Amino acid sequence: MSLKFANKGKLALYVLLATISACGNVVIAYITKIMLNSAQYHYGTLKQLVLIALTGAGILIVIMFTNFAYRYLRCDIVRDINVELKDKTISYIIQQQSDSQKDGLNLMTNDLKQIETSKITNELMIISEALAFAISIIVGLLNSWVLTLIFVIATAIPGFIQKFFIKSIQEKSAEWEKQNAEYTQAVSDAINGSKTAMLYDVQIPVVSYVIKQAKQMEDALRSLNYAQGAVTTVIITVADIFSFIIPFLVGAILMFNGQIGAGTLVMIVQLSNDFINPVTMIFDQINQIRSTKPMWDKVEKALAIKAISSENKAAQSFTQLDVENLAYEQNSKLLFANVNFSLKSGEKILLMAPSGWGKTTLLRLLVGQISPSKGTIKIDQESINGNWAKAHDYFGYINQKPFIFDRDLKFNVTLGKNVTDQQLEDAIEEAGLAKLVKEKGLNYAVGQNGSNLSGGQIQRIEIARALLAKRPILLADEATSALDAKLTLQIHQTLLNNPKVAVIEVAHKISEQEKAMFNRIIKLGS
Repeated sequence: MSLKFANKGKLALYVLLATISACGNVVIAYITKIMLNSAQYHYGTLKQLVLIALTGAGILIVIMFTNFAYRYLRCDIVRDINVELKDKTISYIIQQQSDSQKDGLNLMTNDLKQIETSKITNELMIISEALAFAISIIVGLLNSWVLTLIFVIATAIPGFIQKFFIKSIQEKSAEWEKQNAEYTQAVSDAINGSKTAMLYDVQIPVVSYVIKQAKQMEDALRSLNYAQGAVTTVIITVADIFSFIIPFLVGAILMFNGQIGAGTLVMIVQLSNDFINPVTMIFDQINQIRSTKPMWDKVEKALAIKAISSENKAAQSFTQLDVENLAYEQNSKLLFANVNFSLKSGEKILLMAPSGWGKTTLLRLLVGQISPSKGTIKIDQESINGNWAKAHDYFGYINQKPFIFDRDLKFNVTLGKNVTDQQLEDAIEEAGLAKLVKEKGLNYAVGQNGSNLSGGQIQRIEIARALLAKRPILLADEATSALDAKLTLQIHQTLLNNPKVAVIEVAHKISEQEKAMFNRIIKLGS
């Protein structure tokens, strides 16, 4: 249940306000009873009748103002739960480090929105409907227990009808969720690939594919909505017959025999709206909640993951890294084997291998993202095989295409961590970003994907991140292959002239001048 993530105080206040709100129909029914019985049996005076009506109107106005607070609080609780779910879900997605955007985007947008509208809101509404039902039942029993009991028994019948449609609705919901994910990815691809589409004049095929996915998604949604609507229609029809017409007939017979007055009959009939409607609504809301099961199952995986602390960790240090007889097999294919090398603190080594050898995979093994098929990776004689929690704290990682956030320069360097001004200044200076910061300032908007930066500036930001994190080993994955010769030399000078860090760079092509900057060159795959 999503309501367990709501603030308990707000939820308790919501129940109180929902109880008051549920009394609106009871007030109308009770006032109606008093006025009709007074008119039928000539109780009191016309003045008293007017006073009763005014009293009822006054109470309804008070309830109206209570409803303002009740509805606002419901929206506020939905907001709180949404924020909590988004917090835990995005944390889960980031921790998974998936290269696929489709599932993550769909979960954070479409799935969570569906959970909001069809699960969270309906769980809150079930509380309100249940309170309305309970209050009406109590008042009805106090006035005519026989008639009320007939109405109550009749309202249970729609529940037996509803359960026959549960499986079908869940299957249609799962299909819609699947098609929605495909559509989201198609839209993302079309937007991100728009320049390529324009370059090769393939706008029509790209748009056609998006529309194809949109049609399939809308077809699945139409099927789900129609199934839910059809079930609701059946339940409402059954409810009207068994929960209104038949009990009303019994009430008319009791009135005909003089056992109840017109006011009591009209009161019970008025209250029957809160016998029938809440039950019908609850069944419909349960259906909608069940339709979110495929989405909620994914969210629950995120909720089960323990959040990683964002506090700054103490700087790591090491004496020696040893890689012994390392091998890695992927999809029954041996990528590489018998990899051996060591790295001392502050040392710079170059690992050279042909394209496709598995250099990036080797670096992923070092940081603990994956485990080797054979062999051992040790830091100071302690194995870190596949241990991301321990291994990655030793490594900074400089990608060929570093990811740049669409934020300012300072955020892209610090990544939102709290650092001192001196720490930030030192990292900027050592990474060769001082000139950029002086010219543009730390608040400089770097643009989406770093569009306002040069390739060299982007690489220097990546270096500054690693230096600021005080990781003792920098891994460089073809870090300069996309840069021109001048920038490549500058980046290597920044990397390799820093005595505070050790460097492992993997590359398949590098100039002789840059090779001379390394302490050792190890050829792999030869």
